[in-house]
Amino acid sequence: MAHIVPNLLLTRFRQMPFTPQNHETPEPRPSDKTDADDGTYHPNPIDIVVVRIMLILSVKLPPDLVDAIFDYAEYWAHSTNAIDYQAEQQELQRICGSSRTEDKFLLRSYPVGLTGIEGQDTLSKELAYDTQEATPLPRGTDCDAKYFAKLAKYPTPRLLNPARKVVFKIKSHDQGWAGGNEDRGTYKASWTWFEAGLEKFDAAQTSDAQSTRDTPQETPKSDSSALPVRALRAVYPKIEQLPKSDDDENKESEDENESEPEAKYKYVHPLEGQPEWEIQRNLRAVGDWQEHVVTWSYLDDIKAESDAGKVLDDQGRGRATGDGSFVRSLVLGDVITVWGKARFPGWVNCVDSVKVEVYWAV
Repeated sequence: MAHIVPNLLLTRFRQMPFTPQNHETPEPRPSDKTDADDGTYHPNPIDIVVVRIMLILSVKLPPDLVDAIFDYAEYWAHSTNAIDYQAEQQELQRICGSSRTEDKFLLRSYPVGLTGIEGQDTLSKELAYDTQEATPLPRGTDCDAKYFAKLAKYPTPRLLNPARKVVFKIKSHDQGWAGGNEDRGTYKASWTWFEAGLEKFDAAQTSDAQSTRDTPQETPKSDSSALPVRALRAVYPKIEQLPKSDDDENKESEDENESEPEAKYKYVHPLEGQPEWEIQRNLRAVGDWQEHVVTWSYLDDIKAESDAGKVLDDQGRGRATGDGSFVRSLVLGDVITVWGKARFPGWVNCVDSVKVEVYWAV
């Protein structure tokens, strides 16, 4: 495999844009999916493979030891998806309790193992994938790892469960007031929060994919994508079939020879936050912006009923999100979603920005 290293490096150098030294670097746009002031170096999959080969061949380190070193150093590939409502839509996202939109889809990640999706060369296409809710439909056969590996022009994970951590960054607050002051400024009795979800691509829908838009209208061939939103099927939130309407029953009685109308489904959102999916609650009755950074790691080992689990709950997090099982169960192609929640009249989840970062071993 060592013979491919020079070609990979040459290819990367050819793709690097030439920037004169006296040319100022342009400021990143608000929608750019990079942390300009992060200061952390994020290797891409090719970087990781090149370094791995160098350590194995030059330093003569065993491959298993190299993998362990990479895990210890968190030398992983990653993807980033973000939405900044004020920068991109010029207004906040408001999620009101006891309304039709009290469960609001906000954002989805790229499939685990992919740093992006080919063909998303405009912001509109990017947002169509990132922020469009998938139609609730029952799962069929999930796409296998080979399908996603063929889409990437870079190395994809070798492990069955390659995910190492998921980082959620959320800036939000509630309506700023509530009856009673005993829990004000705490995460207790807070009825605005955020939950994670999980989606998988349906193999039957990706084989003839035409668009990243989850709409029946035809789109130009140039907008085609191998991973359309309409091919996504939810693992969570769960879905349930809607009862047939009177119109559907009348159509069946009019013509028995016609095929039955397609069944319709809806997402099922429990009244309360689910401890294994709850990312973060807002502080109760606090109108100031709060920035929460929540990390779920494959090394986490906190039992929901333990004292450490109670600490998570006191911090506004789901008690059952600290055991690491969610991250360890992710496979190549899995998609993580973020939903905003609010319950009861008067409660408003005000969202400024949401970001999700997924890290995996190559």
